Amino acid sequence: MKLLVTTDFSTNSKGAIRFAYSLAKQSKAVEVVFYHGVRFLQPTRWSDDFFAQYKKEETERLVKKLDQFVTTVIGKKRTNFAGIHYVIAPSSDTEKDIITYAEKNKIDYICIATRGAGVVRKIMGTHTSHIVNNAKTPVLVVPSHYRLKPLKKVTYLSDFDNLSKEIKKISLFLDTVKCNLEVLHYSSIGLDNKKFERNKMQFNKAALKNIKLNVIKNNLEFSLVERVSQYVSKTKPELLVMFTKKEKSFFESIFLPSKSAELTYTTKVPVLIYSK
Repeated sequence: MKLLVTTDFSTNSKGAIRFAYSLAKQSKAVEVVFYHGVRFLQPTRWSDDFFAQYKKEETERLVKKLDQFVTTVIGKKRTNFAGIHYVIAPSSDTEKDIITYAEKNKIDYICIATRGAGVVRKIMGTHTSHIVNNAKTPVLVVPSHYRLKPLKKVTYLSDFDNLSKEIKKISLFLDTVKCNLEVLHYSSIGLDNKKFERNKMQFNKAALKNIKLNVIKNNLEFSLVERVSQYVSKTKPELLVMFTKKEKSFFESIFLPSKSAELTYTTKVPVLIYSK
């Protein structure tokens, strides 16, 4: 498992570093790239050679700073990780550059911390929501206040579309950290009953027999985000997993928020988000 953990050296970004370390303590197969993007601006009076030397020296300084910052969060012991890399990347557009780096370097998961947002910031968008809504690489969104905790139970919120395909993707993560999976589904009056029963029957097969299925009747008094947040608060899984659709019409992108991005603001546990 190769993680890209982003940081801007702020206290809020420490949650992602702690989560990566927690995974590494649970599995010896976690390789991590600690990533910090920086914008280098060349003054007009500087020659190209002088500017190149400046960038080299500044990058070396920031690598040391990044190492020191990680040490303040998880200490000096790094033997739990399969590998550690420090990347100081020239960046003109932080979110796009993170996504591009992940794709070019075959990162398995982007890991980013968030402290949530107020109404105005939700409407205008944040670094986290942009990455969630645009990255092809699965994104782990970790609350900034996250503390080390072993993963024992993972709750996968499923709409019962492409169930077996999505579980296979999640299994790649679960095979690394070895924890239990629960499938949470909210039933709907408009759902095709035959399709619903076919999906339920899959849990009788050997491949899924160890996965718990929890079907809850939809309560339309509350939004999906409210229902899931209440469920997570009650059952306390260590990780919530969901899949999100990237393709939206122009009007949908303006008026309909991403449920995945919205959940990253309201749940108090890390959320792993895949693209459908």
